[in-house]
Amino acid sequence: MSLSNYSLQSKVLLHPLVMFQIVDAYERRPMDNTQVMGTLLGTVAGNTGRIDITSCYSVVHRQHDDDSSHIDLDLRYDSDMCQLTQFSYPQEKVLGWFSTGSHVSEAAVELHEFYARRCQNGQPLHLLMDTSLRGKLMNPRLFCAVQTGVPGGTKGLMFTLLPMEIYFGSAETAALRHMNKQCLSQAKDAGPTVPQFKQVVESTKELQLRLDLILSYINDVLNYKKLPDNSVSRALHDALSAIPPVESERFRHMFNNNVRDLLMSMTLSSLVKNQLELSEQLSNMSDA
Repeated sequence: MSLSNYSLQSKVLLHPLVMFQIVDAYERRPMDNTQVMGTLLGTVAGNTGRIDITSCYSVVHRQHDDDSSHIDLDLRYDSDMCQLTQFSYPQEKVLGWFSTGSHVSEAAVELHEFYARRCQNGQPLHLLMDTSLRGKLMNPRLFCAVQTGVPGGTKGLMFTLLPMEIYFGSAETAALRHMNKQCLSQAKDAGPTVPQFKQVVESTKELQLRLDLILSYINDVLNYKKLPDNSVSRALHDALSAIPPVESERFRHMFNNNVRDLLMSMTLSSLVKNQLELSEQLSNMSDA
């Protein structure tokens, strides 16, 4: 597959979970390793060509000091991890590999040849993330290898940047918002992750503030206090058109069902937590 096929026909989306997994692998790396690398997993939509990088796992490897272009991978470990992920998420396929660092390593050509045999389309993607946080940014970049050279002469590979977007779903947005609040607050004020319905209450308050802001804008336009903005009007029209027409009684029934499901999940998680704490206490008593 050529570079033009990727850049024009495919839309590559990176989920935030992948970045957290890479950072976690980097923090847990052996002390003698300066970088980590692993396999990228995701889905490819056949009709639209959309590529979603949804997960990854690190692969044990060893680099040669005398030859930086050569790298040894633990193929058995990689095969076992791939089988486990396929068993849990059969829709995810191998899309390529990731590595940490500020630039593409010399071993990228060897890794490209290895993952080209594992990808269905024979064109693996390479995700590079700078864990040194230069400029306080991870700066994830996506590369694709294309062949260069002249016909009948020496040929090589050139890793070229591909456009990529970081996709935030509703669950990722809520988690990142909560993490941002915890980072800005002091450590002594940081509470549990989900204290009762705190997240639901905060989301409802934020939604109410946005609705009040929209109503204030509409009233000001109707009272000729503000000039109408066509872009705002189109955005409001698109947002209202996206809401399915639901009767109030049916909406109330759906909301109550979701609240009951949330309560059940909180109860089960509390039981599991208490069970783990009890098992830990009993284990400490037996050791003593």
